[in-house]
Amino acid sequence: MDLDEKWIRDHLPPELKDESLDLFGEEYLDGLTVMAKGERGGPDVVVYKAKDDEDLRWWQLEVICSMIGECDNSKVWRWYRDHAEDGHWTYIERRHYDYDAIEDARLPGFECRLRNMRFGFPADRWEEKVQHYIRLMNYWYTKPHWDYDRENLCFIEISDSREHDDHRNIVEEPRPGSIISIID
Repeated sequence: MDLDEKWIRDHLPPELKDESLDLFGEEYLDGLTVMAKGERGGPDVVVYKAKDDEDLRWWQLEVICSMIGECDNSKVWRWYRDHAEDGHWTYIERRHYDYDAIEDARLPGFECRLRNMRFGFPADRWEEKVQHYIRLMNYWYTKPHWDYDRENLCFIEISDSREHDDHRNIVEEPRPGSIISIID
């Protein structure tokens, strides 16, 4: 796929300017439509339809921002899923934690993407992305649990809401006896 490599590198944070941008190997452009080659001879699939050249560049930059950079996996969650028993999760609980929630593997990646995009995206376009990722993080909560700290560039908890496993509002929370160990 053709990339405006200079433009993209100009919109990346300085520490990421030398990263490989070869991230669109199985995709090609059909005008302003990004196509993915079909799986095992199947039909090609539309990945993205750009409105114009500028929209295509912003989409490419967003994809690149989601694939490069280091994620911060150092934050400590209160509960980690360990394994399932009789169809129910068992948990490991930490006494000291940053997030009073069940671990969500998406959070470090979403934070990394938003930090990368913050450097090159205009403020209004970046804010749209922040709102998009806040919605994704809150999808499994009955009321908003996450917001985004725009100054510190990280997600923050804003409620005591618990995750639910579907939209019937079945709350996922450690049941009595489901915490198999507590660690410091």
